[in-house]
Amino acid sequence: MTQDEIIKLANDAELCQSIWIDDLDDEVVQSVIRFAKLVAEKERERISQKIAQLPFGDTAQSLSIWVKNDT
Repeated sequence: MTQDEIIKLANDAELCQSIWIDDLDDEVVQSVIRFAKLVAEKERERISQKIAQLPFGDTAQSLSIWVKNDT
């Protein structure tokens, strides 16, 4: 999941009705953006670990690193 997808989910869930990307100075918006970034990083890490466990040797390891670092 990307940061933007997570922010959209927060909006869809009405986490905070004042969250709009247009108002990037808002403290709540900045908190949601930081949260979305952390969730996206964790998701990439989780997927990366699963890929690293695939039985494809160096190819799996390389793909795992690529997924983990894809921002």
